[in-house]
Amino acid sequence: MDEIEYSENIPGQLQEDLDSFGYIEPDPGSASSLFDNVDTVFSVGTPLFAMLFIAVIGLIIFVAVRNYRKAKSAGFDPLTLETELMARAANSAMLAPEKSLEDKLAELDSLHSRGIITRDEYFQARRDALSD
Repeated sequence: MDEIEYSENIPGQLQEDLDSFGYIEPDPGSASSLFDNVDTVFSVGTPLFAMLFIAVIGLIIFVAVRNYRKAKSAGFDPLTLETELMARAANSAMLAPEKSLEDKLAELDSLHSRGIITRDEYFQARRDALSD
């Protein structure tokens, strides 16, 4: 069989010419290329990325389940929790416009005329409303 001999020499070039242009022959014992480094990065980086990705997904699931259970135990529907809270806040007395003095006195008159509050309670509530 004929063996093919590999040569680093470029036809038509002298070794002196190659040295003058800064050509350095690779050392066959330390052959390292960009692809070797990339392969090393991927072989180490891919499992690390996979573990980090799985950990983040696990944390997201853990937080979602915990929030679901907490909302359920508080008596809310976890799927409509935000809407329920906004509706409760909108209907709360804290966000309601403040009643005018006329409205407060009219309500007190109505309560007293229907017999829900006594005469003393009526006068006390009227004094409190007028002092505000």
